[in-house]
Amino acid sequence: MKWMNNLKINQKILAAIMLSSLFLASIFGWIIWDSLTNMMMEDLAKRGTSIAKNIAETSSDYILFDDQYSVDSLINETKKVDEEIRYILVFNSRGRLYAHTFSNPEMLPKGILKARSSQVVAQPQHIILSSDEGNIHDVAVPIEEGEVGYVRVGMSEEKSLEYIYSRIAKLLMATLFVSIGAIGIAYLATRMITKPINTLVDVALGISAGNLSLRAEETSSDEIGELARTFNEMTNHLINSNKEVDYLLKELQHKDLLRDKLISKLLSVQEDERKRISRELHDETSQALTSLMVTMRIMANEAKDSEQRELLYTSRDIAAGILRQIRDLAVELRPPILDKMGLVSAIKKYARNFEENHQIQVLLFVPQEDVAIAEHITLALYRIVQESMNNVVKHTNATEIRIGLEISKQWIDLTVTDNGQGIHKASFEKAKQQNRIGIHGMKERAELQGGTFLIRANEKKGTEIYVSMPLNPERSDKVGAET
Repeated sequence: MKWMNNLKINQKILAAIMLSSLFLASIFGWIIWDSLTNMMMEDLAKRGTSIAKNIAETSSDYILFDDQYSVDSLINETKKVDEEIRYILVFNSRGRLYAHTFSNPEMLPKGILKARSSQVVAQPQHIILSSDEGNIHDVAVPIEEGEVGYVRVGMSEEKSLEYIYSRIAKLLMATLFVSIGAIGIAYLATRMITKPINTLVDVALGISAGNLSLRAEETSSDEIGELARTFNEMTNHLINSNKEVDYLLKELQHKDLLRDKLISKLLSVQEDERKRISRELHDETSQALTSLMVTMRIMANEAKDSEQRELLYTSRDIAAGILRQIRDLAVELRPPILDKMGLVSAIKKYARNFEENHQIQVLLFVPQEDVAIAEHITLALYRIVQESMNNVVKHTNATEIRIGLEISKQWIDLTVTDNGQGIHKASFEKAKQQNRIGIHGMKERAELQGGTFLIRANEKKGTEIYVSMPLNPERSDKVGAET
């Protein structure tokens, strides 16, 4: 009965009524059939016995006086009176056939004479014989207690069955009309029941689609009416809950906006501080070290002791190394080439220095010439490149890094790929738990510019960082970040 699960309520009710009607009609039909059949069998036996007794009483004298003509006339006239009589057989005292209702003895059904093994019938007997015409009720009645012979009357069920079939057909027709009437009444009743339910379903679908102004009609005080009232109350609570959620969402959006502004301000202050420190290292500290180197050189030239001269030269070389490191640090904090020549040139220079310092090959797939990019986008992408390459040194055993930069009309896409052992999800979660903010910082920089950030394993089992930023954030339709 799983198919009923796909039906509507009114269809289920109608199907149940139809099945019930068919079931009841089958039960009643079987009861009536059984009752009429039993009555028919009893009636055939009684009438057969009555007819056989009447013939036995009337034919006794005819047989004694050997008046076969009168016996034939009697049994043939009797057969004509009742259509259900299939045959009448008269036997003498020796059990031999004396008279019958067949026009030709050869027309006697095979085996009918041998149906009874006893040659003497002392009292009325009733048996049912099977034939190609159906069942025949064979009734045997003795003539003069069997001393003269006996009479056999065969009553056919055919006419009685036709009568029963006609009655059953009328019953089925009556059942059909009653079922149709019941189905019609049930259809009207189910419409009255299911119409408010269907209306309630339509209202529920409308509310689920976002139309919270819809309400169910409270047309009755029964269970469906109570359901409609409860549904309306639920809708009112839902509206109140949505208002609270909208308020909380606005508060959350406001806090997110403040957070983004704070992070943006923090990054801006950080970059300004880096620029200031870079300038101070380049201008003041570098100049002081240069003056110190010049002084050491003069003192070495004027020294009279070769040992002192060699010590001054060594100290000057150390100071020169410190000066180079300070200048490299100043460049890394805020490379002047980034402001003067742009992102592509800055990445190329940083890649060359990176190869020299870490002996890792860096392959660049960037535009040949710099493209005009907003300063905050340029700075964010450059910092992401720095952090990505530093992570390669710290956390992988890579021997090669590939940097790709593609610029379209509205977007700039950056990829940094290495051939190291890759990064696993467990390692990423561990880094978050340990508050290692390198990856998180790159993600924040990308999102603050309205871009996306993705880190994943590449085809060579290394790590790939993909960043996409809008050239004009106000016109971008990409939002969010993936990790």
